[in-house]
Amino acid sequence: MRVQSLTDLKLRKLKADPKKRLDLWDARIPGFGVRVAPSGTKTFIVMYRLHERKRRISIGRYPEMSLSEAKQIALEMRAQVARGQAPVATPASKTDHFTSVLQDFLKLHCERYNKPSTQRSTRRLLEKECLPQWGTRSVTQITRKDIIAILDAMVARGSAGAANNAYAAISKFFNWCASRDLIETSPCIGVERPSKKNSRDRVLSDSETSAVWSAASETGFPFGNIVQLLMLTAQRRGEVATMERDHIDWDARMWHIPEELTKNSRSHTVPLSPLALTILESIPVLHARFFFPARGSTTTCFSGFGRTKERLDKQLPIKPWRLHDLRRTAATGMAGLGIQPHIVERVLNHSTGQLGGVAGIYNRFQYIDEMREALEKWSEHVMALQERK
Repeated sequence: MRVQSLTDLKLRKLKADPKKRLDLWDARIPGFGVRVAPSGTKTFIVMYRLHERKRRISIGRYPEMSLSEAKQIALEMRAQVARGQAPVATPASKTDHFTSVLQDFLKLHCERYNKPSTQRSTRRLLEKECLPQWGTRSVTQITRKDIIAILDAMVARGSAGAANNAYAAISKFFNWCASRDLIETSPCIGVERPSKKNSRDRVLSDSETSAVWSAASETGFPFGNIVQLLMLTAQRRGEVATMERDHIDWDARMWHIPEELTKNSRSHTVPLSPLALTILESIPVLHARFFFPARGSTTTCFSGFGRTKERLDKQLPIKPWRLHDLRRTAATGMAGLGIQPHIVERVLNHSTGQLGGVAGIYNRFQYIDEMREALEKWSEHVMALQERK
């Protein structure tokens, strides 16, 4: 344990050890010191004993918090401990406020490592669910109980699935905070997933598929067209909604999806059936770039899936279903029509099964002709269901 009188000069000259954290304790205020992370972050800390238990709390980062301010807070905390009270580091450094740290997390982690869709989802969940509750609180003071309260409230209002997503986003945030030495350990440790994750294995029957197609036809642009293209192409919701006119090769009857728009960050080419092309040709040109622009926006695409699907469901006398079930239904349907599994995987842009691992890396044959045959067979099957109806 290194003990010496802390001064601003010593703190400025204090060097980090790239292999381990360093703790330097002040000789004049017992339990007060500074922790230097391998990254170079310097955090003021206070060690104390209360009710026979030894504890440590972070009170702010240097130089955002001055040494004199940190010493004053440490003295106040020691007085609280002497009175038998759990110490509270007030005022907390604004750089440790949840609001400030959240913006750092979104910029330094999410924007670097997450796809745009994941960035938007993470930002929306944390800003909507957590920011109103934790905005001015130090991240060091957010507890397991605080997290459970937010997740329980989401489940209580009927948003169990969103609560699971919030749980994942909050866990990622606090793990990042711990990796940066902003907190000692994540308060998410020991918090259970708020809702059991349901197995997503819903496949629509032929009659259900026909009913969804008919309802989508009546709904029309934009949501009805999106639903029909989801069914015919077997691609993901976000990929269809963000489809751009320049991504379509009309002569070759191909849809090229760039890597920044796919879930697995691999570019993908989808042959388009005559029926899919007919739907695309029927879409009104409301935007020079997007097929499905957001209403009143020149830079974003359609995103109102929740409300529009609720309206669509009112026309459907079938069991609850998700838009992603159309992708699974198409894959299952193509398999039922005799399409080989590795061709179905190519259509889905998967890298599992026969196209996974080394095979997926070295197998450069794209199977475009086979994919086209598969999607055209599936399209004909969907239309045959309508004729049968």
